[in-house]
Amino acid sequence: MTRLDPRIGAAVLAVLGLGYMIGSLASGRSARAEPPPDLSAAAGEAGLDVWQAVNLLLDGAALVDVRTPDEHARWHAPGAVSMPAAGPAAVRPLLGRRAVILMAARDDAAQRLAGTLRSEDKSARVFYLVDGPRAWYLALELPVPLFAEAGPPRGYDQALATLKAWLNRPDAAARGPAVAALQTLAKAGYQPALLKTGGKAKPAGGARKKIAGGCG
Repeated sequence: MTRLDPRIGAAVLAVLGLGYMIGSLASGRSARAEPPPDLSAAAGEAGLDVWQAVNLLLDGAALVDVRTPDEHARWHAPGAVSMPAAGPAAVRPLLGRRAVILMAARDDAAQRLAGTLRSEDKSARVFYLVDGPRAWYLALELPVPLFAEAGPPRGYDQALATLKAWLNRPDAAARGPAVAALQTLAKAGYQPALLKTGGKAKPAGGARKKIAGGCG
């Protein structure tokens, strides 16, 4: 029986390991299983990103839209309760065992309201969605591939559909798949590349200079 040269065996294992690593990187997966992202809302933080907000909604939080009735009628997040220009007295009865997430047209308005309620009750679980309806729309409503530099990662479309279905019709029996879908979306970090910078696209070839004398 011929014995395998240990050096040859080590070389084969090294090649196989390198091939696995390259394959993992090419498929967008790490060679080691990545832990799920932490989407919990710390007691000290009032501003939440959209994934943290949705994570709280999956646990039964209330979403309060303090924008004008017209703004709410034009578009609003699923399940959002319209309370135009609500003050502390209006929101306070909602606080209790469930968390409250404020959605406003301006962050400073939501921040002030959340801050007032938190100062009144240190245990109050009241938060606001950073960048309000814009953040929600970009993450969950916009046809992302239209503006992205590349197509969505594998499983992204299905995860988005699963999460949106739950948000439109919350169901305790479907919570597990919705939580898994949220983790997939948060881990992917996939956003419209054109819009996430907040800047305007530059004209191709550079902007023309205006010629004095009104000729250009």
